[in-house]
Amino acid sequence: MITSLQCLLLIDFTFFEGRDRELVVKELAVVDFHSNRVSSYGFVRPYSWEDVPAFNARMNQAIDHVCNWNDGDVLH
Repeated sequence: MITSLQCLLLIDFTFFEGRDRELVVKELAVVDFHSNRVSSYGFVRPYSWEDVPAFNARMNQAIDHVCNWNDGDVLH
């Protein structure tokens, strides 16, 4: 079985700040050079919104218009 290698280029991503100030990627867009294909992925939340400290939650609300913490279908 022959498989082609993917050569992915990150073109865009959206993130939230998590409970320990880590980046939580919510949406990711990439281009595969070999297939000339653009793909985007929406990641599920790694934990509930209530687990995010109040300050981080306020900062996250500023970008929440782009994506929603509860949206996504790809696991982290």
